[in-house]
Amino acid sequence: MKLSINNHDWGTIPTHSVAAIQFYCAENNLQFHLDEEEQKVEVKSSLHGKKVWLSVNTTNASINNEINEKVTGVLTDYGIDVSTKSDTGRIRDGDLFVDLVSSKSKGDKRSISVGYNERLNSINVKKNLEIYKHELSFKGYYLIPEHHAIPHLRCSIKCKDEEFLLKEAPAILTHCVLKTLLGNQKPSLLDLDVLHLFQAASNQSGESDTNTVEKKPSKEIHMDDKTYEEIKMRKANRKVREAQERKPYAEIYFDYNVIPNRKSERYSIKADFFIKNTGNVDLMNPKICFRMDPPDKIEIGGQILPPEMSEIFSLQGQNGAQGWKYMGKDWLEKAYSTGEYWIETIQESFIPPGETIAVEGLQFTVESLKEQEVSTILGFVLFEDQDLQLSSNNKIKITF
Repeated sequence: MKLSINNHDWGTIPTHSVAAIQFYCAENNLQFHLDEEEQKVEVKSSLHGKKVWLSVNTTNASINNEINEKVTGVLTDYGIDVSTKSDTGRIRDGDLFVDLVSSKSKGDKRSISVGYNERLNSINVKKNLEIYKHELSFKGYYLIPEHHAIPHLRCSIKCKDEEFLLKEAPAILTHCVLKTLLGNQKPSLLDLDVLHLFQAASNQSGESDTNTVEKKPSKEIHMDDKTYEEIKMRKANRKVREAQERKPYAEIYFDYNVIPNRKSERYSIKADFFIKNTGNVDLMNPKICFRMDPPDKIEIGGQILPPEMSEIFSLQGQNGAQGWKYMGKDWLEKAYSTGEYWIETIQESFIPPGETIAVEGLQFTVESLKEQEVSTILGFVLFEDQDLQLSSNNKIKITF
């Protein structure tokens, strides 16, 4: 019987081994197809058939094209359907839209930050980018405004030299796409088409051909479709049970009062922001984002300290400095440009199951807007260590 793995011919196998291959596919979320008429077994990775949109936007059009070609070539080998995109139109179908944007850095230092929209939850590509840590510093995550109807991931790279972009950007984009599509699923050699590379390397080195397996007379045994689906169902149920055993989750919400000022036509909002651990594991080091819209009409105040002042002016408890601080030295500049204020606890923190922590005493000031305009304040929390990103159950919204 002929064997095909990810559309590559792997020679022939004895019929009695089909059951083992079916079992392996069911256990590892791989696609399996048996064509009895053609006497052929086809195995494909879980990535096969995924639809990905790709857009590369640097200042050099030729680099854009070359990066597009390299990434498309690699992802297509995994069975992923890749379409390049150059316009700004809304994408309505597909599994992922990934884009690369670059800007010139002032010095020789290079950095990368990763953006994502609300349709893309629990994304953590930092670990996959660790191999670049000596030449490309990771600056964190940010939220992208909801524009497309599918998950959207953006790689924002700052660097001075185009040679680095041309050399490393295709691999960086590929890492991000594969991590996003696979999620928390551990990739197998078949998912990443590594077996085919081993096969090619073996053939080039002049070693004996491993594709052809000697046929041995045996009784034809293989699972029927019902048995195969039962194995897949048991695998899925086991994953559900494992997830239930250790499930990180939280309920997040604002508690606020709006106080209008008729003389100045401004609104003052006093708010507390609560994070309650409703899962069954500790939640570590919450990073909070308050997104203002429009960004130039809303100011934030309260007991949140700039990073450079956090150790001096923070509350001192039994375990040292306590409270909240803004993230990054350029936090204010980023907030003015994006409308996003990112904060974190001054010291490492955790929230036990059933417990609640809060950012208390927040004060938002909303400037007067034109008639029928709307101002909103959204809250998001990122637990980076646990691949968990959540939005608040409610938002603050004022219509003028």
